[in-house]
Amino acid sequence: MKKIAVTALLLFSAIFIYAQKPSSLPVPELPIDERTNLVTYQDVVQEPGTPDVLYERAMKWVKKQYKNTNEVIKKADQEHHFIEMRSSVRIFSKQKDGTMLPKNVVYYNFKLECRDNRYRYTITNFNEKAAAAAPIENWFKTDSPYWSPSQYEFLNQIDEQIRELIESLEEGMEPEEVFEDEW
Repeated sequence: MKKIAVTALLLFSAIFIYAQKPSSLPVPELPIDERTNLVTYQDVVQEPGTPDVLYERAMKWVKKQYKNTNEVIKKADQEHHFIEMRSSVRIFSKQKDGTMLPKNVVYYNFKLECRDNRYRYTITNFNEKAAAAAPIENWFKTDSPYWSPSQYEFLNQIDEQIRELIESLEEGMEPEEVFEDEW
């Protein structure tokens, strides 16, 4: 009876492992910079305003978005209209019962630059918190002995959180509606 149970367990495990082959999983579609080979979200957004006005909006958004701006902002240059930040997103591992438990933190660099009628954001240099730098680009390497299917899920979680951040930024950089009380 024990042999049958062990055989069934091994068969089930083999089927599960086979079902999780890297070739059968969709590769997460994160933007990769061709020059650096790093995951990089970058865009130039057209928005009416002078560099000073856009910089003020950016600072206002940063202060609203992040609780502790002293920790996040690494350099803010009002004269040259840019803000450099270091922040993070949290990744979660899915348990067998479907619950999500915090796994780790992934840090990233975030730069905002303002010019006449446009601003550019660059979000890159993603590294999982570890004893040494652990770039998330390694999670794409399915031939690594350390690769696991959960790494694709972590990449998707990062992508979703960064896209939400970008959406918030774009909303925050729009001019505020001015309400005139004409009575």
